[in-house]
Amino acid sequence: LKPGLEFIGENKKDKQANKDSLLSGSLKYNEINPFISLSDFYGIGISAKYSLRDDYLPLSGLMVNEARSITQYYDFDYSGIREVNSKISLILRQKKYSTEFKNLGQLNSETILIRAQNKIKPMHALDGDLFYEVSTQKSAKLERVFVRVEKGTGNFIYMGDLNNNGIADENEYDPTIYDGDYIQVTIPSDELYPVIDLKTSTRWKIDYSKFFGEKSFPGLLLKPLSTETIWRVEENSREEDYKKIYLLNFSAFQNPAKTIRGFNYLQHDVFFWENDPELSFRFRYSQRRSLNQFSGGIERAYQRERSIRIKLKMVEEISNQTDLINQTDNVGAPVSSNRKRLITGNNIITDFSYRPERNIEVGFKIKAGRSTDLLPENPTIIDINSLTLRFNLSFLGKGRLRIEIERNELITNTTENFLPFELTGGNAIGKNYFWRLNFDYRISNNLQSTLNYDGRVKQGSQVIHNARAEVRAYF
Repeated sequence: LKPGLEFIGENKKDKQANKDSLLSGSLKYNEINPFISLSDFYGIGISAKYSLRDDYLPLSGLMVNEARSITQYYDFDYSGIREVNSKISLILRQKKYSTEFKNLGQLNSETILIRAQNKIKPMHALDGDLFYEVSTQKSAKLERVFVRVEKGTGNFIYMGDLNNNGIADENEYDPTIYDGDYIQVTIPSDELYPVIDLKTSTRWKIDYSKFFGEKSFPGLLLKPLSTETIWRVEENSREEDYKKIYLLNFSAFQNPAKTIRGFNYLQHDVFFWENDPELSFRFRYSQRRSLNQFSGGIERAYQRERSIRIKLKMVEEISNQTDLINQTDNVGAPVSSNRKRLITGNNIITDFSYRPERNIEVGFKIKAGRSTDLLPENPTIIDINSLTLRFNLSFLGKGRLRIEIERNELITNTTENFLPFELTGGNAIGKNYFWRLNFDYRISNNLQSTLNYDGRVKQGSQVIHNARAEVRAYF
């Protein structure tokens, strides 16, 4: 049993030369934390802490009490048996602002945070993780804002005032993988709402052969089979009846009237000979449903993937990975948004790797597929074929050289429809060529050199070269 007392304080005064008035960078706080803990009592650990904190900030040049915060911390740990490792935390926080800062728009707040992290292995063949976190706080609707950056460092380009309203609207920015001079950030709007925020997830891995003896018939039959399942939910909601959220009443989740943002993600993998380098299979199903409430309206999305991955070592030096992928990417957004889409795609990707020596790899990847956007009245169909050649050379712990050449061709049935970025992957209709060189080399323990070069030419555009070289010295 361990009692204790902590004290933390800071008094920082920034003043202009020859003046007594405090600058905005000044601050002061005092915090006192009595606590008591019980550690390693038959695998159990319990602690409790009470925190009292006073914050001060400058107002009109004088240090003024800003707020008083009272926080309670409770922790519980358990690792008494090998099969369970658990940690649960509860935090209760109350912050009350002084009258001066209330007049400036600050509002009192109360926060409750519950977090539980658990690792469970009830048997040799089964292990899993459980995570749960819920808190109450104040939040705001998110607003998309486009910020200008140096050309080539962004991922959006501005298409101009398409509707002639004198305002740069969201649908006038197009995604791009090259030459972008804007980035998209989401910032909270001015109005705050009391919300409850939930994050929970679980993962379970099952090795079926270990349910039975390795030499038994069921054990031999199920030896190649294993599965992994991941489920994750997040919900940030203005729901006033909090128990609907923290008790996982899913009928109240992704409610357009109250949800600010939230998603539900499920992934299930089935493996055959998962760790066998000679031959292995992976069957995957994943889906994600989400709802986001932006200042411009509500956006719903649904993504799904069904895929098969085959890994094969043909001979000692040559291996192959082949993926068969069926994807769905649907987004419902306000009429003014250019993010609306109903995309389905089927692709086959095969990647051959040849290693004549341990430090040399030569490979080529072939991709073919079709993607269809069903949103337009006349659906947009894109046929894709791609070939990538690569060469990798390692220098015995000193560095690496990678050379890559890629050719993509996109063929469409129409030139009249709007083409979402997700449909083309940022490529132009027609033939697109890319070549890349990356070189890293450690000259000495304190000297590192890098060289990066990218070249590209898209259908109907000129050749573009980008190169960057750097040498760093460490002292």
